[in-house]
Amino acid sequence: MSNLFCYNGTMNDITEIQQKALFKAIKKILRPLVSLLLRQGITYTALIDLLKTTYVEVADQQFTLQGKKQTDSRISVLTGVHRKEVKRIRQEETSELDAKERKASLGAQLMATWLGNPEYLCEKGLPKALPRNSEGSEVSFDTMVRSLTKDVHPRSLLDEWLHQGVVFMDDNGLVVLEESGYVPQEDFEEKLFFAGKNIGDHLSVVTHNLSGETETMLDRAVYYEALSQESVKALETFARKRSLDLLTEVNQMASRLQHQDKKAQDGEHSMHFGAYFYHCETSEESVDQASEQADQGLEK
Repeated sequence: MSNLFCYNGTMNDITEIQQKALFKAIKKILRPLVSLLLRQGITYTALIDLLKTTYVEVADQQFTLQGKKQTDSRISVLTGVHRKEVKRIRQEETSELDAKERKASLGAQLMATWLGNPEYLCEKGLPKALPRNSEGSEVSFDTMVRSLTKDVHPRSLLDEWLHQGVVFMDDNGLVVLEESGYVPQEDFEEKLFFAGKNIGDHLSVVTHNLSGETETMLDRAVYYEALSQESVKALETFARKRSLDLLTEVNQMASRLQHQDKKAQDGEHSMHFGAYFYHCETSEESVDQASEQADQGLEK
């Protein structure tokens, strides 16, 4: 079974049939999330308060009426959350990024700069090996860090990246990039920061495209069944290489445009582009169905 999949649609006036289809899709989305929660010892009752808070926050921020002040009563009607609970949640302060999240965000910004800013690239478009520090206008690891933050000492970040294997020091004492992207290997909180951002933005694309209000955003995937483990591995290797090449090109283009747009009047927009590759062992029933469909296709 093979597909090149995309979708367009609307859920403004949802019918009973559409609601069943929506709930079926939501269940598929929730299953891996519930698996993650159970592995971390988080029960259903522990999730309820977070879900309630999220309902109120989304209704408060995204479902306002033009020219009218958002009220506790309206949010209560929209969400089904009691008005007293709505009031309590709205009065709570929104949590800011914690230390681990700020560290992950800074790491991603630094990696994007090193891979995208022409100052830190050689003639072939690859990241330069950088001196740890420098004098004057010469670029260095220290100048790169200080261009983005004054709150973190460059040496502390360098030590952390050396420990994680993101960079290494060569024989000339230069800092060399080991990885082509910032991927925390040991820090669970940092991994969760990126997981929330990546999955959250992907679901935002899905929500936007299902709304049918404006032009759809990019969301495409290829999926096949009835493959051998060797074939899946070959496809994964190919996908990793090609997607990483594309992500690097997009990063470099975004860096150029960001520099160009510093004086633009509407330079307040953001973007997020990603890629993933998932594989698993399909059930015998799925394999049989895929084989049958393939046979039928060949007969035609």
